[in-house]
Amino acid sequence: YMVIDTTTDELMVVIRAYIARLGWLEARLGALGAQFPRDMLGEVVLIGRQLGVISRRVRGLTRAVKKFIEDRDIAAGLNAYLQDIVEHLDEVSDDCERLGGKCGAIADAYDRALDRERERGVRWQAEQARKQELRRAAQADRQNNILFVLTMVTTVFAPIQFLAGVYGMNFVNKNGIPTIPELLWKRGYVWFWGLVLGYLVLATFLTTCVYRCLRHRTAQELSEESIKDESLARILGNGKEYVEMQQYPGEGV
Repeated sequence: YMVIDTTTDELMVVIRAYIARLGWLEARLGALGAQFPRDMLGEVVLIGRQLGVISRRVRGLTRAVKKFIEDRDIAAGLNAYLQDIVEHLDEVSDDCERLGGKCGAIADAYDRALDRERERGVRWQAEQARKQELRRAAQADRQNNILFVLTMVTTVFAPIQFLAGVYGMNFVNKNGIPTIPELLWKRGYVWFWGLVLGYLVLATFLTTCVYRCLRHRTAQELSEESIKDESLARILGNGKEYVEMQQYPGEGV
């Protein structure tokens, strides 16, 4: 009886040590998350195996003690003590099962932490790719604006260059008089600059209107695309939260 009683008391001490250690490991997992060391996870797995061995040994010892209780010769005067040992062994067996489940829960929590960390990494990479794409789009937009301005300037000044080239030709007759009639006008030079300035004012006004219309249309298209992207992201986010709630219903609480 004394040997069995001492063994049972030592088993309860061992179980209390496992409880304390698993509690500390669980707290570390909650604090570190995905940074939880792999050697600690290996320790959790090892504890689960050791608890399984202890549980099997305790069940065998429980059956032996119950055999002693059924034997009247052995249990004479020790029935109450042996019954107390059986209760302690049952308590140890229950603790082993509970702690074994706790080891599995810690391992599952670590896997979920890794999954969340991996998802955060994927989201971060997607965000970086989106920012890079936005920077490229902004750079392309600036280049397009520069090309647009250069094209409009070229378009505006091309007719003026044409007029200057035409009236700058030095074709004369045999008497040395220019053959272009406008060159013989009394105020031809004034009329030329009046035409040029009027054309520049009209061309600048039309170019400004076209530029503003294009910018407004581009901004409106970007706004519509942004609204669609936000709606799609909101729908996907709600769907993901629903799936996580279905997988881990108690974690959110």
